[in-house]
Amino acid sequence: MSLVSEFQAQLQHSRYLIAFSGGADSTALLALFAKSRQNRPHLRLRAVHIHHGLHASADAWSAHCRRICEKLDIPLIIERVTVDAKNGIEQGAREARYTAIQRLRHADEIVATAHHLQDQTETFFLALKRGSGIKGLSAMQRESRLYDMPIFRPLLSFRKAELEDYLRAQSLDWIEDDSNHDNRYDRNFLRNRILPELRRRWPDFDSAVSRSAQHCYEQDQLIRELLTPEFEKNYRKIDRTFALSDFADYRPNKQNALLRMWLTECRAPMPEKTQLTQLIRDVVFAKPDANPQFVLGERVIRRYQNRLYMTPHYADVTNFRATLALNETVDLPDNLGQLHLTKTAQNLTALWQTDEHQYYADLPLGEQEIRVGFGYAGKVKLHAQDVHRDIKKVWQKHGVPPWQRTRIPLIFMDGELKSAVGFFNVF
Repeated sequence: MSLVSEFQAQLQHSRYLIAFSGGADSTALLALFAKSRQNRPHLRLRAVHIHHGLHASADAWSAHCRRICEKLDIPLIIERVTVDAKNGIEQGAREARYTAIQRLRHADEIVATAHHLQDQTETFFLALKRGSGIKGLSAMQRESRLYDMPIFRPLLSFRKAELEDYLRAQSLDWIEDDSNHDNRYDRNFLRNRILPELRRRWPDFDSAVSRSAQHCYEQDQLIRELLTPEFEKNYRKIDRTFALSDFADYRPNKQNALLRMWLTECRAPMPEKTQLTQLIRDVVFAKPDANPQFVLGERVIRRYQNRLYMTPHYADVTNFRATLALNETVDLPDNLGQLHLTKTAQNLTALWQTDEHQYYADLPLGEQEIRVGFGYAGKVKLHAQDVHRDIKKVWQKHGVPPWQRTRIPLIFMDGELKSAVGFFNVF
């Protein structure tokens, strides 16, 4: 089977957004899609070139990509991004690239990337270097999801030399990025120094690695299939929390696997084995009355009422105070939304609006000073016949985790607490 026919046999969809850097691999991908469109007129193609602004030739590369796309009659988007290099330039460029593609992709488009057989070997070795388990060693699959997008890698079975031969036959040129020779980057070090020696010794080495990656993928899928009933019994999709009721009864390997499944569902970075052990020891099996937490990158794992929660890092907002005036909106701190006060014939109504929810509180009419704040320690009385009780008990009754209690806006009238918006009013 020829390269073109083998490529076309993989095309199961009609709309593709092609990641196009201008290098040999992505140029071959673009050309193969254009060739496929000749006898598949239903194909709808767009290309996207990400201008990272990291190379002196970045503008020239964008111009080159535009010329190639015009020649192949494929619409091109050129998107400039800003790279955050705090976790390294490679990682920052990757995040900027995929975030931009995620924003530009149409809902019915599949994102096509030009990863080929040698890229698969490099990805496998980088996972090996990190000490990854079978999920990491699965490397790349032809179809997967990344950044909540469908990703299609139709070139994974082809060698780079095949792609370059095809481009020469089509009289298409490509960009040569001189940074690919900089062996300070791990992938370049493998590509330029290590893997050529292995291929000289074992010419079919890339194919063997690809088979091993596939075996790892199949084993990972089998483990997920076997554990799915147990996982679904404990996982609550609405808030992505995980119940720990039976966790102590599981063997350590099962504990680790279930937690990894939960972290995957939360789209969290996968911890190293030592971190996973620490998470189990310090959070899962912390004392029952503790409020433990474990920092994992930009997330925090917490436990409450025998469930695991995944949250962002929260700023301390307990010192925030603002006057709430009629028909005016107060912007709340730390992305907590807005609070708006309106008046009806019977009462005042406070509306707390976040990106995802709306909450209301009815307040008595009067001439009092109305202020909003966060955090309160003391006793409250919820209705006329009630007794005063510690507000901590009230939060517990409503099932509000400790870290959320100081992030719910509280309404004070003449200095007295009158409402936790959306949860309870104080008599």
